Amino acid sequence: MLQFDGSSWNVFALHNHSDVRSVLPSTSQKCIYVGGINEFGYFKPGKGGKLVYVCMSDSIPDSNRFIGNVWRIHENDNILYIQGDGKILKYLNGKYTAIDAAAKIECSSMVNGVLYIGTDYGVYVLVGNTFFPLQGAESLMSKRIRGIIPHGKGVIVVTAYDGLFYSDGGVTRPFLTGAETFLRDNEVFCVASSGNQIALGTVHKGIILVNKQTLVTKYFNENNGLQNNTVLSMAFDRSHNLWAGLDSGIDYICLNSSLTNLYTYPYSFGTGYAAFLHNDFLYLGTNRGLYYVKYPVVMNDNLPDIKPVGHSSGQVWNLCKIGDDLFCLHDRGLFLVKGSEMERIGNISGTWTCEQIMGKKNQMFVGVYDGMYVFEKENGTWKVSHKIEGLFDSCRFFEQESSRVIWVFNSDKTLRVELSADLKRAQNIKSYGVTKGFPSEREIYVSKLNHKIYFATPKGAYEYNDKSDCMQHSKEIDNLLNGTTTYSRLLEFNNHVISLSHKEICIANLRNYKKGAATVVVPIELPGVELVQGAEKIVPLNDSLMVIPNDYGFAMLKVPALKTKKDYSRSMFVRKVFVSYPKDSLVYIGNFLGEKEKPRIPYAHNSIRIEYSISSFTQGEEVSYQYRLNGGEWSDFTVSLTKEYSNLPEGDYVFEVKAVFLDGSSSADTFSFQILPPWYRTAIAYAIYLVLFLLALWYVYRWDDSRVKRKNEQVVFEKDKEIHHLEKEYEKEKAIKERQIMELEKEKLEYDLQHKSQEMANLMINFVRKNEMLTEIKADLYKVVSSMKGDGTRDAKQMLLVVNNKIDANIQSDELLKRIEDQFDLIHNNFMKHLGEKHPDLSLNERMMCAYLKMNLSSKEIAPLLNISIRGVETIRYRLRKKFELERDEGLTEYLNTKI
Repeated sequence: MLQFDGSSWNVFALHNHSDVRSVLPSTSQKCIYVGGINEFGYFKPGKGGKLVYVCMSDSIPDSNRFIGNVWRIHENDNILYIQGDGKILKYLNGKYTAIDAAAKIECSSMVNGVLYIGTDYGVYVLVGNTFFPLQGAESLMSKRIRGIIPHGKGVIVVTAYDGLFYSDGGVTRPFLTGAETFLRDNEVFCVASSGNQIALGTVHKGIILVNKQTLVTKYFNENNGLQNNTVLSMAFDRSHNLWAGLDSGIDYICLNSSLTNLYTYPYSFGTGYAAFLHNDFLYLGTNRGLYYVKYPVVMNDNLPDIKPVGHSSGQVWNLCKIGDDLFCLHDRGLFLVKGSEMERIGNISGTWTCEQIMGKKNQMFVGVYDGMYVFEKENGTWKVSHKIEGLFDSCRFFEQESSRVIWVFNSDKTLRVELSADLKRAQNIKSYGVTKGFPSEREIYVSKLNHKIYFATPKGAYEYNDKSDCMQHSKEIDNLLNGTTTYSRLLEFNNHVISLSHKEICIANLRNYKKGAATVVVPIELPGVELVQGAEKIVPLNDSLMVIPNDYGFAMLKVPALKTKKDYSRSMFVRKVFVSYPKDSLVYIGNFLGEKEKPRIPYAHNSIRIEYSISSFTQGEEVSYQYRLNGGEWSDFTVSLTKEYSNLPEGDYVFEVKAVFLDGSSSADTFSFQILPPWYRTAIAYAIYLVLFLLALWYVYRWDDSRVKRKNEQVVFEKDKEIHHLEKEYEKEKAIKERQIMELEKEKLEYDLQHKSQEMANLMINFVRKNEMLTEIKADLYKVVSSMKGDGTRDAKQMLLVVNNKIDANIQSDELLKRIEDQFDLIHNNFMKHLGEKHPDLSLNERMMCAYLKMNLSSKEIAPLLNISIRGVETIRYRLRKKFELERDEGLTEYLNTKI
């Protein structure tokens, strides 16, 4: 099922995704019934207005479910009738009844509460749950029935090939329309009726519209705009316009429009540029040449009998009549039209338009691509007189203020040209634009109304003020017409002024005492009537009929007798509403019932976008929109079809929008929604706040109670603290006294250590001095022994040697060394003992060397103590490093201080 609101289409599928064969909107049940292939159900607005499908056929027994294509659905007195290929399902109070027609059902129709069906065996009427043949309609049994519509006290039965028949339930007779041959040759497939109008859709030649009272027929087919000639279904809308479902596509036929196409693409004779009624012939100038057709134009199912004028191929710009002569202004030059032929005048080329010179019957101005010519008529023959000197601009549009003053518009400038008395040269040319009062430089078209020059502009009508030499707004013409609007042409015809714009044609009476009272505004609604850019024109044929050249050919405008207003009261509606943050989310879509749920939008998504429009299927109205929120000031006029609001505070909102049309009428719609408060401002949040407040009061009470307790505890604590402070003071004084005692003991120990160290040092010094003395004595003994000679000295030598040996023994085994080591161990934490345990292979000198290094003595100080040279000291240090297996980067003193 397709849904169209005038601007957008929506598609809705059935459960089995079959093609939809029938649609029935039901306002009583607030739903849309649809039928497909072996399936039927209904759509109804769901949450947010979106149509939701409910399948009804799933609830019936399989024996009655398979009814084939559901071609029609009817409703009467809360009874639903579903027409299949060969039977009718009757639905009442939740129960289905299958009624077999015993024949293939071609069509069905509900007329005055009675269900009629057309079958291969004639027309039948449903009475209760049984079909009975329509009385008096036996002649229809052999005919193929296409439709049944109400008429008078009976019905009109439409057949495929045999025309229409009227039956009142007793007698059946042909209903003659005058189009029986057409109906027989093109096979009627469908029918629709509205008031006195009967629309018959054919297989081969589009639609024929018959007025039941006047029997006037109209034809709509590919020749005048229909997309396709095969019409399979039709329906009238509430505006009495016709919708047609074609073999390919959907067409909307504006029956109440004043416009019809004479011909259109692709059956075209070219783009329309000019038209003129002359000698009972309507001449049509196009970009392909000049054509003519007998007037009045006979409109039937075929193209009008339009024929080309001989030797006219090429671009025709205009058709003008001067006296009794009709001129064709052509790209190849100026031609005089004579019936179905035309002859060239002169040898100029590129002519735009021509006008008889004011006050001179036998002379005319001819505007050409590069200036203007004067033609004159001598002895009944027109010929070129001369070209106006000094005027080189293209003169496509011009009007005469007088015989010597011409206004010329040329795409981007408007000129006032003053000619010499003999009309042979331009004496003065002056340009008028924005600086001279015009609203723009372009799209200015000069016209002559009631013997006065006016200008059609994008901002209304303007006129020339000769006193100020400027342009001024012509309120008189605007008031006479449809106000200040965009005019592309102004034209005078039979004491009427006619204005043309892209959207409308306005006709006003120049002689009317009350200006604007009888103004007729005719909207140009058909999208196919696209005016030729830069060549917009309207050609009045008489007071009630006009021709409008356009891109596809020519449109015929029948002027309505009175100024009419369309009913726009139900055309405005809110189409869709989206939550636009953080991403687009649809919350409402317009539905056929106009029902609107009030969406509740979370505060976190408080930015919305509202889309609105009018339900116009012709797209021809000029509309301005205004909107407001919660009864505020109306916005400025806009053509935008959307409105966004962001960061809305919580609360209830009513959005109002109205469309204002050119005739002053308006249509409005509203939409209500609610922005929910944020979570911290909801009722639950306030309840939580109340609970928290009560808890806070309870906490304050408990806190104050505990504060009193803490104060009492603080007093006790302060007293305890004072006592503790006194105890700490006592402990501090006690610690100071103990520290003083320890310092005294430490001083005593240091004194004892110093004393011991001094004693050891004295002992070592004495030991060294003793050894030195013994060594000196030993040396002196050697001198004495060596000086004694003779036999008598032998005993003396013997005694001296004994003394020498005693001295050596005293030097080597002096117990003083033992005392020194013991003393050294006492002072240096058993250093010598640990050294002996770790390195038992050390000699005496090496052990002493280690002791001296432990005492941080230098090599110079150690040498005399060991009775060796400084080099000897270094030698011992080297031997010690090898014995201690020290690396290059390890120090000997460091090793003795840390490892021993």
